[in-house]
Amino acid sequence: MSLLSFLQEKGYIEKKTASKTDADTKSANDSKESVPPTYFPLFNATDKDKGVAVTTFDAESKVEKTGSAAPLKIEPAFIKFFEDELVNANLPGPDYFEFRKQMITMHQKMANKGASAEVILQAVLTSFEAQDVPPVKLIEAAKTYKEVISNKKDDFLKGAAAEKNKQLQNRQTALQAHQDNLRQMQAQLEQLQRQIGQLTDEIKREQTKSEIDKSLGKEGIEKIENAEKQIAYAYDYMISSIEADINRLRSV
Repeated sequence: MSLLSFLQEKGYIEKKTASKTDADTKSANDSKESVPPTYFPLFNATDKDKGVAVTTFDAESKVEKTGSAAPLKIEPAFIKFFEDELVNANLPGPDYFEFRKQMITMHQKMANKGASAEVILQAVLTSFEAQDVPPVKLIEAAKTYKEVISNKKDDFLKGAAAEKNKQLQNRQTALQAHQDNLRQMQAQLEQLQRQIGQLTDEIKREQTKSEIDKSLGKEGIEKIENAEKQIAYAYDYMISSIEADINRLRSV
């Protein structure tokens, strides 16, 4: 299984598109997640006290410090991932892989009956020596399987680094786009602010002109109104004078 597929199945990387096939695959993978490692199960301190000679990892104590309140514990799915690689790389004939399987089986059968880890180990070794597989051959095969796991881990980490770099590039691209948009909007805002300043000045000028123009024509109007009064006065005077003359003439 590829790194990308594995991380997508376990939810560490989101798929770009979702379809019915993806949903079916996820459902199938969810059922796989419930399957614990078979040949490299994780045991806690209590199990080791019972004489588990095949324990190679303590899931309770060997944790990565993340700086958070809760430490990051190993997930069985990752053990199963490497375990499946060993299944695919299993060499023909009895060797370390079969030894490991038999150790697990013997532990399940004999440990609860009080058999110690040493007794279980000797029983399994005797069985393999009967098949002409001494401990030295088991060790050589174990080294081969270690190399398989190491190579897979290197490929895994290279793929993880590439995927992480891709995610970082995506983030950088998104951040750059946001920064460009912010700069563009800031420039637009500054332009609008300049326009607002210009319009504010124009408004002030128009308001000043408006105040000035409120008296526009006032003097001319006052002169016309004064002329209207003078005409009225002159008319009245002239009419009064003429009527007075008419009355004098009538009295002669």
